[in-house]
Amino acid sequence: MAPPPPPPELIDDAIAEILLRLPPDDPACFVRASLVCKLWRRILSNPTFPDRYREFHRTPPLLGFLGSNYSYCRASKVSRFDPITTRIPFLEPEFDCRALDCRHGRVLFDMVGGTKGSLAVGDPITGDHKLLADPDPDPISFYRSGVVLCAVDGCNHRGCHGGPFVVVFVSTPSNNDGTKGTRAWVYSSETAAWSSPASLQLPKGSSVYKKRGAHVGDQIYFLLTDTRILKYDLGKHCLTTICLPAMYTNCHRGSLITMDDGSSLGFVVIEDSTLHLWARKVNLDGSMAWVQDRVVLLNNLVPIIPTAHTHGLVNVIGFAEGVDILLLGEDASGYMFDLKSGQFKKLSNPEYHYYDVFPYLSFFIPDFGSRKSPLPVETKQ
Repeated sequence: MAPPPPPPELIDDAIAEILLRLPPDDPACFVRASLVCKLWRRILSNPTFPDRYREFHRTPPLLGFLGSNYSYCRASKVSRFDPITTRIPFLEPEFDCRALDCRHGRVLFDMVGGTKGSLAVGDPITGDHKLLADPDPDPISFYRSGVVLCAVDGCNHRGCHGGPFVVVFVSTPSNNDGTKGTRAWVYSSETAAWSSPASLQLPKGSSVYKKRGAHVGDQIYFLLTDTRILKYDLGKHCLTTICLPAMYTNCHRGSLITMDDGSSLGFVVIEDSTLHLWARKVNLDGSMAWVQDRVVLLNNLVPIIPTAHTHGLVNVIGFAEGVDILLLGEDASGYMFDLKSGQFKKLSNPEYHYYDVFPYLSFFIPDFGSRKSPLPVETKQ
C-alpha cells in the first residue's frame, strides 16, 4: 500500500497570517518561530512585517516595569527594569539614574551618577539615548518631574521609535520659601534646544511632587506636595493650578492617571484598604469638577496581610496608559489591578521597595535582518 501523500504546504500568506498572531507580550516567541525553518525566518525578516504586526495588534503590550526606589537623596536613587516574560537586551537590569517618565516607547531619566546636571531620553528597544543639558538653575533640587512625549502629530504610538520627541520638565527650588517660582521648560528634539521657562509662584512649602505626570490633550499635570495639581499648557506655555477632590488633605498616597481613553484626568487614592477613583468632568455650565467614578474594596479582592516588615498599607505606585492597569504596592508585594476587568495579579516581590513604577509598553519585534540587534531572552516566572 502506497504511503499517504505529504500534507500540502502552507502558502507564504497563510504562514504570515499565523505569525501575525504571535503574542505581543512575549517577544521570545519570535525567536522560537524564526528557528522553525528558513521560510518562517524570511517572513519575519521582511521589512513590512513589523508594520503589519503592529497594525494587527494595535495596542502596544505591557513588557515590564521600570521602578525607582525611594530616598530623599537624589544621588541614591537607582532605577531597575523588571520584565514580565522577556528580558529586553538593550536595557540593563539596574542603572544609576532616576526614571521620571516612560511614555510612547521612550524613557526620561534624571541622571544622578557620573553625569551631573543632565537629563536623558532613552529608547530601550534600540538602545539609543540622548543626553539633554539640565535647564534647571537648581539641579540638585529634589522636587523635579517631567514627561516625554512623541512629537509627531496624529501618531498612533505603535512604533514611533527614533522619531522626534518633546520633554516637559518642571522643578521647584530646594527651599521654597514662597519667593521662588516653580518653572517649566520644554525641550524639542527637532531644535535640540530648551524653551524659555514658564513660571508660577507657589505658596511656601508647596513643591512639585516626585511622581509621574499625566498627559491629557495639550495639558500636562503634576502633583504638588499640598492639595493642588500643577497644570502646564503645552500650547500656551503657561502654568496654573487646580485642586484635588475636596476631601483630600495631601496627595502622598494618590496618583494622577488618565481616563476615558486618555481624554480625561483621573485621580486615584487608597484609604483604609479602599480604592477611590475620581475623574475630572465637564459640568452642565461648562466648568470642570471632580466626580467619583468608582470605589473598590481591596480586601474583597486580595488579602493584605500585615507582617513583621509591613503595616499592610497599600499605595498606588503606577498606571499603564492605554491598557488601564493600576500598579499597587505595599512593603512586601506588588499587584496589577485591571480597571476594565477588575482582576488582580500579584507581581514578583521586588528586591527593594519601589516608590514609583513606570509600566513599559511597546512592541518589541527583533530585527532578524540585522546582526546588530540582540534577541530577547526568556525569563523565569
